[in-house]
Amino acid sequence: MKLAYRCPRDTTTAQRLKTTSMLLVASLLILAGTTLAAPATAAAGHVPGTHGASGSRQPGLLNANDVQILFVDLQPELIRDSRTVKAPALSANAAGLARVAKLTHVPVSFSIVPVGGKPGHHLPELAQYATANNTVQRVMAGTFMAPRLVSLLASHPRKTLIVAGYATEVAVLQTVLDALKAGYRVFFVTDVTGSRSSRTEEAAMKQMEMAGAIPTSVLAVAAQLAPDFSRKPGSDVLAAFSMLSPP
Repeated sequence: MKLAYRCPRDTTTAQRLKTTSMLLVASLLILAGTTLAAPATAAAGHVPGTHGASGSRQPGLLNANDVQILFVDLQPELIRDSRTVKAPALSANAAGLARVAKLTHVPVSFSIVPVGGKPGHHLPELAQYATANNTVQRVMAGTFMAPRLVSLLASHPRKTLIVAGYATEVAVLQTVLDALKAGYRVFFVTDVTGSRSSRTEEAAMKQMEMAGAIPTSVLAVAAQLAPDFSRKPGSDVLAAFSMLSPP
């Protein structure tokens, strides 16, 4: 009679295989996001990773100790008309970016505008991250036209500014251009910016790139702020990927 022999399960090996699989999936997602966000202006003479005004090369990777994030006009009444990134995806991705910022101790700021003559309100998904101290109400198109917002950003000794918001060709565009003029290294998050028109959004994104801003995605930002997924905060950041919604 033949006896069947079953090798005892090696839980350590199984756990390693699980972790490796998660890392592989995350890497593929990040690669896809980076490819979609790759600059498209090299043919026009702009070299990706350089500043358009000075021509000086900017470092490619984000440093969590030098980054701050600005959310612009992500309000329910405004984003419901977004077509390039639908409102549910815009909300989910904004929440994911804010979650990553909290996990990596990156400061966040918010700027919102009145709607219908009444003070603006944050997306419900962002409300838990917003306070009276990190939120600036304004009535101008560009956030840098509000002195309190400029002072708020300057209060953080961080010169890399990540911008997300609505609409791409108005508030986001003006914020990015003004931030570049103010000396910030600027990224705009393509899956947390929206517009009613893909054609006008594309023009705005090209203008931002030519000025020196760098397009990115939530996945790319998260993986650079916490690249070690085997331990905290990287493991928590990896778990936050499930919050995201592809545009």
